[in-house]
Amino acid sequence: MKNIITIIALLLSLSLSAQDQYTQGMEKAFGLWKENKTTEATALFERIAQAEKDNWLPSYYAANVLISSSFQTKDKTTVNDMLENAKKHIDNAHKISPDNSEITTLEGLLYTGYVAMDPGTYGMTYSGKIMSLHQKAVGLDNNNPRAHANLIGYEIGSARFFGTDLSTFCERLQKVIPMFENQKQDVPFAPSYGLDRVKGSMQECGCK
Repeated sequence: MKNIITIIALLLSLSLSAQDQYTQGMEKAFGLWKENKTTEATALFERIAQAEKDNWLPSYYAANVLISSSFQTKDKTTVNDMLENAKKHIDNAHKISPDNSEITTLEGLLYTGYVAMDPGTYGMTYSGKIMSLHQKAVGLDNNNPRAHANLIGYEIGSARFFGTDLSTFCERLQKVIPMFENQKQDVPFAPSYGLDRVKGSMQECGCK
């Protein structure tokens, strides 16, 4: 009996140690991202993903760092490399967690990155795909605020391009805010961001 208790205690200790390493690694990666150290943050999320083979979050965030950074990068070759790398991480996240609303809407942002990089080449090619991915993400989880926000955000971008009145989006944007306020984080490091972007879109659209 004593030996069994010792073994259980040892296994629990090892489990807690592994969890602490994961937590520390993720926190460090987020810190690097916050400091705009894109390469370092991506590399660390990649290493965590290799260790956490059943966890979709490190691959999701590796892709997220690259996609977010692509919108702030002007060199097309660099942007293309970022997005191709991000695509691999999204594919890996999908394999671990199929039909995941968060991953699906992030994939929509991935293809938006291609359109932003070269509208003439990718605008017509990916526009329908982007809308379809965001709509699918909403369908997979109607309470996911990022899925709604990304769908509306892309529609706003299209409306701006064609000179459409943006105030028509105000009501829809206002409905997304409570979704952010009521979202639950049952899993450590689960996505919870995006509220500031929605508020920024509301200002852009002249919402009261």
